[in-house]
Amino acid sequence: MKLKAVHSPFTTFCEGPENIENGYKLFYLFHKKNYFNRIPKDKNTNILVISSGVGYFQYSLKKWGYSNVLGIDSDSKKIAYAKEKGFNSEEGNCFEFLKDKENKFDLIFAEQEINHLTIEEVLIFLKLCYQALKPEGKLIINAANSANPFISTEYLGNNIDHFTSFTENNLRQCFSLVPFKKPVVFCHDFYVLWYNPLNYVAKAITSSIHLLLFILFKLYGKSNKLFTKRIGVMAEK
Repeated sequence: MKLKAVHSPFTTFCEGPENIENGYKLFYLFHKKNYFNRIPKDKNTNILVISSGVGYFQYSLKKWGYSNVLGIDSDSKKIAYAKEKGFNSEEGNCFEFLKDKENKFDLIFAEQEINHLTIEEVLIFLKLCYQALKPEGKLIINAANSANPFISTEYLGNNIDHFTSFTENNLRQCFSLVPFKKPVVFCHDFYVLWYNPLNYVAKAITSSIHLLLFILFKLYGKSNKLFTKRIGVMAEK
């Protein structure tokens, strides 16, 4: 499939510190806080990590005891790095990869934000994931949260590679078109480095801002409840 989002393709993971090795520890703390309690407890779970990059989520899964994990990413250099670290990784485009996979995976985890795709591409991606999941299999994705006014305009306007805006509401709408069962939208917590006391201060300030936004949205008759920088979705086939 030829993606319209060609400048920064969804098919590779673009985040992480310049020092790649430092990223394993940092992302592990983030993954543990935001995803550990959401993935299946069965250590034999067949997991696909999309846009796996150098293997940050694979590293976290390995520490948690999961071994049946495959990562796919379109960046050959990142895949080579992941393989050197001992991760089961393949170079490829996730859209093409998923086409002939049916009822194969228990969990699909997409590391890259779906804001890098157009709405049409998001729906195609969700349908491909739905097809590739086993019955009762789960999909976890994430997106920048456009309900937060400090994020929405900047996120779209400051980068040529961001194509879509998402809130908890239109994410549920996208999932309902596939259809997944009861998608659960959840907040991402970025303040995970508790050895740094400034994280406590930052979390207190942002939590206060989120409460204020919730009140203001209510006054405008809006139903949004989540205002963190990024939100995730977990849904079941």
